[in-house]
Amino acid sequence: MTTKTLIGAAAFLVCIQVSSAPAQSAKSSTITGGIRQYVSHPEDTASPFGDGDVSYLLAYEYHEAKAYWQFGVSFTPNTTMTSVVLNAQSIVPNIESIVTPQIRLVFEENLLLLGIGVLKHYVQGKEVNHWSDLYWELEAGLHVPFSSTLELRGVAYYSFREWGDVGDFDASQLEFGLEVAYKF
Repeated sequence: MTTKTLIGAAAFLVCIQVSSAPAQSAKSSTITGGIRQYVSHPEDTASPFGDGDVSYLLAYEYHEAKAYWQFGVSFTPNTTMTSVVLNAQSIVPNIESIVTPQIRLVFEENLLLLGIGVLKHYVQGKEVNHWSDLYWELEAGLHVPFSSTLELRGVAYYSFREWGDVGDFDASQLEFGLEVAYKF
């Protein structure tokens, strides 16, 4: 075999290997803004939100293939709750605002979204500020792309403190939000 034949055979094998390799997933970043309306959770004394309270979300998302990580923070400037018991030792009276850092893993399939997140509230009162315990949230929704860079999402959220509580689902405890996402 000549050198030209070996080089040609090697180039042919490389081309076959490259063409049969799985395509690299498209990676992108997204900035998201949103609004969410809460419902009261009378059985959850650690929830600082009352019926109709609204929060505003700002988040960064890292997208890869059919899933993305969302790192965000929401801000609730006013709440209808007057006080909250965050744990056995912490009571925050006269709540002024709530800041909620959050991390979510969301899966996308066609127009559907399904995700899980972990959140923690920083409740600011007139006299006392305090962090809540971590809690979990399931989300499901729809996303409608308007272009390759802009999309609108409608999301339903279901919050729970302990994994054993997830089976106690009550549709009246669902909360809803809208998000606008800009991919770059």
